[in-house]
Amino acid sequence: MSVCRQFSHRTSVSNIIQWAEVSNSAYYYRHKANRPGRKPTMYTLKEDDTVVANEEVINDIKRTLQIEFVCYGYLPMTRELNGLGYLINHKKVYRIMRDERLLCGQIISTSAGKRSFVQFRKIVAEYPLQYLSMDIKFIRIDATGKFSYVLTVIDVYSRVVLNYVFKNSIKQHDVIWLMSSIVGNEKTQGISIRNDNGSQFLANKVRIYLNEMGINQEFTHIATPEENSYIEAFHSIMERELVSRYEFDSFGHAEIKMAQWMHFYNHMRRHGKIKHQTPAQKLANYYKECALPLDFDRPQIAAKPFDKARFFEKEFLPLSKRKNKNCFEKIPYNLDYQIGVANFADQKMMEIT
Repeated sequence: MSVCRQFSHRTSVSNIIQWAEVSNSAYYYRHKANRPGRKPTMYTLKEDDTVVANEEVINDIKRTLQIEFVCYGYLPMTRELNGLGYLINHKKVYRIMRDERLLCGQIISTSAGKRSFVQFRKIVAEYPLQYLSMDIKFIRIDATGKFSYVLTVIDVYSRVVLNYVFKNSIKQHDVIWLMSSIVGNEKTQGISIRNDNGSQFLANKVRIYLNEMGINQEFTHIATPEENSYIEAFHSIMERELVSRYEFDSFGHAEIKMAQWMHFYNHMRRHGKIKHQTPAQKLANYYKECALPLDFDRPQIAAKPFDKARFFEKEFLPLSKRKNKNCFEKIPYNLDYQIGVANFADQKMMEIT
């Protein structure tokens, strides 16, 4: 167009357009810096005929989203604002929530600082709860053709499933709930957890929570699942023994079978990587050996593990101070019970023989 306009003083515009074979609209088009059309209003009308600034609407939206369990998109939020007396339609609510980055699932803040990536692929765990591994697996519901998701945390030392969440979607608050059910509300020491770069694990709230609880979070490198091989191997076992052997009629059917298989995995299935013991036996044998008199002819299993991973509700008592010296007290490592979630806290430790 700049070439055509150079000859506009020598001949008519119609001749230039005809020779250049361009349309009239293309020749006369002028780019505008602002968006075309009517500018968005900065105020909102209420049912009592008062007019308020959009900042007040934004504050009401944020207050609504801060309510526990509220996860509204722009359509439910429009109904909520109408209930608060605003005369506002869904288009304006969508624009406001989009500009303020409040749309449901639109953004997950990941500004919690630089990630700590895995340094060594192989983990050498010396005691329980020193290293944890976490990941999400897809579970297909055959009757509906849709997928559900299971988020699992395992202990690398014993391979015990500490807890899991099975839902139609996994959000960042599910990760926080799962970890709080494992470590409780007190700050821990010496616990590291390894996960991939999923948005749930990168979320700002999750990283801040783990940091406040004293848990070191390690991220695997991009497209390197072998760095989290412990949970990947667990998912392979789940696929082989559960998912590929059942056609789930519903989410409830899958939920029941998941809980049954988790109990089987922890208490009945022998694991080759822990000398063909069950994960529960591996965990019980560790505390059994810790209670026996220390044999200086053999290497010590772990140096004060309870100082390194303060996870249990009670301090570990010496055998001489125990009320019942013939067996161990129950040690809770799954603090909450949810429907469809396996609870292994009530399982007694093995008796001393």
